Amino acid sequence: MIDPVELANDIVANSVSLALPAAVWALLFVLAFEHPAFAESLGLGRTAFWLLFLGSVLATFAILPFGVVSDDIVAVSFGGALFPLLVGAFAVRRVDGGGNRLVGEYLLVLAGAAVVMLFLVLPLAAPLVDPLGSYVPGGPTGATELLLLGVVVVAVLVAAILPRSGARAAPAPPGRIRPLPFLVGLTGAVLLATFAASTAIPGVGIVEQFPFYLLPPIGAGAMAAVLASEVVPGREGFALPLAYFATTFGVLLGADLLHQPPLYGTGPAGLYTIGGAGVLDLVYLSGLLALGTAFVVHRALRRPFAPVGDPWPPPAPSPVGRLGRAFRAGVDGRLADSLRDSARAGHESADQARALLGLPPAPEARPWDGLPVPGWVVSDQANLDAVARAGSTDGREGFRAWLTARWLVYLGRDLGQRRFGSLGARIVGFLLDLVVVTVPAAAVWVAIVLATPGGLDAVLSSLPFNAAIYGFVSFAFLYFVLSETLTGRSLGKRGVGLVVRDRALRPVRFVPALLRNATVLPALTVVGLGGALGVAFLFKLGSVSRVTIDGIPFPGGLLALAGILGFLAVGVGLLGALAILVIALTAERQRLGDLLAGTWVVAEVTPGAAGPASPPPVPPPPGPPPSG
Repeated sequence: MIDPVELANDIVANSVSLALPAAVWALLFVLAFEHPAFAESLGLGRTAFWLLFLGSVLATFAILPFGVVSDDIVAVSFGGALFPLLVGAFAVRRVDGGGNRLVGEYLLVLAGAAVVMLFLVLPLAAPLVDPLGSYVPGGPTGATELLLLGVVVVAVLVAAILPRSGARAAPAPPGRIRPLPFLVGLTGAVLLATFAASTAIPGVGIVEQFPFYLLPPIGAGAMAAVLASEVVPGREGFALPLAYFATTFGVLLGADLLHQPPLYGTGPAGLYTIGGAGVLDLVYLSGLLALGTAFVVHRALRRPFAPVGDPWPPPAPSPVGRLGRAFRAGVDGRLADSLRDSARAGHESADQARALLGLPPAPEARPWDGLPVPGWVVSDQANLDAVARAGSTDGREGFRAWLTARWLVYLGRDLGQRRFGSLGARIVGFLLDLVVVTVPAAAVWVAIVLATPGGLDAVLSSLPFNAAIYGFVSFAFLYFVLSETLTGRSLGKRGVGLVVRDRALRPVRFVPALLRNATVLPALTVVGLGGALGVAFLFKLGSVSRVTIDGIPFPGGLLALAGILGFLAVGVGLLGALAILVIALTAERQRLGDLLAGTWVVAEVTPGAAGPASPPPVPPPPGPPPSG
């Protein structure tokens, strides 16, 4: 007989679990795009949104093995754990004025507490498997939780007596509650609630029943927002990153750290992954749910959405974006704003062209001086500036100004375009990088296949073989991210003379590099899956002269080789074709990752080097310039 209450609970639980990622993504989108300056000041702007949304979705197969316990392999998921932890850490740095002291002390206190907790949990809450194979939690759960509560209290006291953190955040008024003990205490509360409500099941992982997994993040987000005036007075917006970071770490410690180790060695060898469920994992969802709750409470309390903390440099301007704002202002009837943005678009286009060509800055009044442009370009910019200063109520005048600005923006784009990496160079550079990361991985796959006894089935079910596939995706991804962060270019880009820079031609930072290369993960996944399977088929079926499929004999080794080459060619080819199409259609030769992260791929130019030897052909403007 069907229990209607249980059936209704199952329907609601499944609906919530499926709708929750979309809901938290929507809240993060509203934060990042409706209040961009506020979100950027918190470290939760558009880069964080795209990394936690698109990056985490694409990082499904990016799982980094980092340890072996008994016969089990321990790994961490990029999308389900590393991306949220990194975004949270970089966001909380803003509370400390951009310093690392608050985050460093927080991690130090939590590391000590986690070690003590782990030694308490292992003997008291070790799981047992009875002869029928069912899971039986061992030890007195209540006693274990009391011991953990004691460790949390001690950790908060230690955090409270440490020297005051956040010195760089002055002159903000100090709160009654210091950020460090508050952050540790909030993490401890989430940790205890998660540990009490979650269960470790061999062969399944860490599970927590509906609706209990919703309570810790919602409670943490609400508490952070309500107490923000006591922790960060005058900067209450910092409740959002504090809630996000504390909840993410609390769930990580309370579920994965304290429940997962007792599972090691309790059954068949397995791959235990922290954040392995990706965008459906508790570590991933809980932090975002806490952030969304803090955001809703912040809005409900009618707190301002002005930027908080120390001033942060705005992103480098985009002349095309400025031109779009000028057009929207004109359509809305704000002619003064439209004229001002049109004039600024011309200046920014000239400045961008000068930077790309390695030329020094020009006087503010004459941004086109020294660039290989006809004289009428200088006159048009001067007229445009004069109109912007004088103002106008004539819509036709505003539209003529916008047309002139558009012409100047296109001209500046054409001048700087020769600096952007060519399509052919970028293709060659990426293929070289694929060779660099795939050759050593292929050697590992071959070694594992040859060392695995049995046939093809034994290899495909081998834990080291599957871990090597995931490891390839992760290590190849890290190769791109770290090489571009540390040196600005990978080996392939170095070979073709290209370098990755942000829109101000500065070295790309770590988080934008993560986002930029997240869009490469599908291609790396195809190469990892296809390459590893191809090696397995080739070596395990290479000695078989015939393979019968539907009664038709085929050459074993040749069939495997042809199939895997076809899979790789089609998979990488389709993904590459999409990337090439985006690069070809964008004015600054950016692929999707560049567009999201705000980066360029450019040729190296020595600062101060001369610009182009001869000016590009410039046709006359499309219409009369605005009169001054």
